[in-house]
Amino acid sequence: MSYTPARPVEALTYRHYAISTMTEHQVRSMTVSAVASAAWPLANLAIYVPLYINETVTLYEVGFGTGATAGGNWDIGIYDSAGTRLQSTGTQARTASAWNVNNWTDLTLQPGWYYAAMAANGTDNYSGIVPAAGICESIGICEQQTAFVLPATATLTRTTRAFIPSITFALRSVAL
Repeated sequence: MSYTPARPVEALTYRHYAISTMTEHQVRSMTVSAVASAAWPLANLAIYVPLYINETVTLYEVGFGTGATAGGNWDIGIYDSAGTRLQSTGTQARTASAWNVNNWTDLTLQPGWYYAAMAANGTDNYSGIVPAAGICESIGICEQQTAFVLPATATLTRTTRAFIPSITFALRSVAL
C-alpha cells in the first residue's frame, strides 16, 4: 500500500456555478413557453420551492428578475426539509426592471432536500413561470400566507397557485 499525502487547501480548485428553481426538467414538463414577468400571487405570501443539492456547496449570492412595476419589498431564504429557516436576506427593497442581486453570509449545504423560499409584501411583478393548474402542487411547491418577512419556521401548506418564482443561487463547491 502506498502513502498518499493529504492535499493542501491551496491546491483545491473551486467550481463556481448557479442553481435555480427553474430546472430544465421542470420547465420542459410544463405547458409554458418561457420565464416571464408575472404578478406575485398575493401580498405577504411565501412560496417554498423544493430544491435538491447533490454535493456539498456554499451559497454566497442570490438573484432574481423583476418586472417594470416600481416599489415593493422581498425576502429570499433557504429552509431545510423540516421547514427550519437556515438563512434569509431579510426584507430588501425591490428594483424595477432589473436583475436584483444580494450577497449574503456564506451558507454551506450538505447533500439533501431543501426549500428555496421567497416572499413579497405586494403584488408587484417578478420573474417566474405560470404553469398549468395543479403543476406547482405536483412538484412539491408549498406556500404560507402572511409570511412576510420569511418566518424562522415555515408552516408548509398545499398550494393552489400557479406561479413559480425564478430564484437563482450563486454557489461554489470543491472540485477534487
